[in-house]
Amino acid sequence: MSSTLETNGSPIADQAKSEEPKKPKPSFYNLIVETQTARHEIKQRLVSDVAELAEKHAASLADYKVLYLFEPDSISSFAADKINGGLKSIQPKEKNILLILHSTGGSIEPAYQISKICKHYAREKFVVTIPRKAKSAATLISLGADEIHMGIMSEIGPIDPQLNRRPVLGLRHSLEIIAEICSSNKESAEMFALYLSKSLYVPDIGYYDRLAESAIQYAVRLLMKKKIRKELAVKIAQKLVNEYKDHGFVIDREEAEGILPDGLVKENSPELKFAEDVHQLIMEANLWLRTMKQAITFIGNSEDILILSNE
Repeated sequence: MSSTLETNGSPIADQAKSEEPKKPKPSFYNLIVETQTARHEIKQRLVSDVAELAEKHAASLADYKVLYLFEPDSISSFAADKINGGLKSIQPKEKNILLILHSTGGSIEPAYQISKICKHYAREKFVVTIPRKAKSAATLISLGADEIHMGIMSEIGPIDPQLNRRPVLGLRHSLEIIAEICSSNKESAEMFALYLSKSLYVPDIGYYDRLAESAIQYAVRLLMKKKIRKELAVKIAQKLVNEYKDHGFVIDREEAEGILPDGLVKENSPELKFAEDVHQLIMEANLWLRTMKQAITFIGNSEDILILSNE
């Protein structure tokens, strides 16, 4: 009778097999630059990595429907449609909504719609996490949230409207400066009058002012969803539209806490840690994709990752 221990097909063999170290995944540099892997395979890798991160943070995400808005270009009606589509997998009031937001801004109307629909679907709270930037129209989205989770590197920004990358309020400010120059230098008045008559379409003045007023109205509507006093909502909206002189001004966590209602801004949360991990993953892939003139757009559910050409 043989005393040799047979392991093939036995629990011992299965255990040994399961204890074999997993082969490390290739880096995004290897996938994108060295081997120039096809876009759909890079997407599959990203979707898999996001799923692994969600599993890692499962305990803190259990009560949420998680959505993503990583937009390298600008928030548009496409983004609003994708967020709306991402929410169709649940019933209104079934889950709380967690939106991981990284964007430099975009159009104000779809941003308002995104914030509004997330609030509509949320059971008790709509949470925005900002691993880095939620500027301009992305800041407007945040104003409709019940909680805004920010870290040391997080920032929101002014919501003054822009046209062709220029502030609409700049026209009135320019006219005020010209008026001051003419007041103190009478001889320059005729020259400026001639210049303005040829270069300025007068109805634009009123139109630009109304755009700024519209931004205030959208912000007030979103803020009042939290049942704060209208006077406070108007004060916050006017500050974000009118007070900051640079559209790219950094409003960090500490300043945001001073502007927004008490308790709205949260820090060092599990939700933020998950958002930081997702941001690091997307930025690492984007770093190497940019060398190939490509970029990631990640809007909606965890599988809604697109790799688009920047050419």
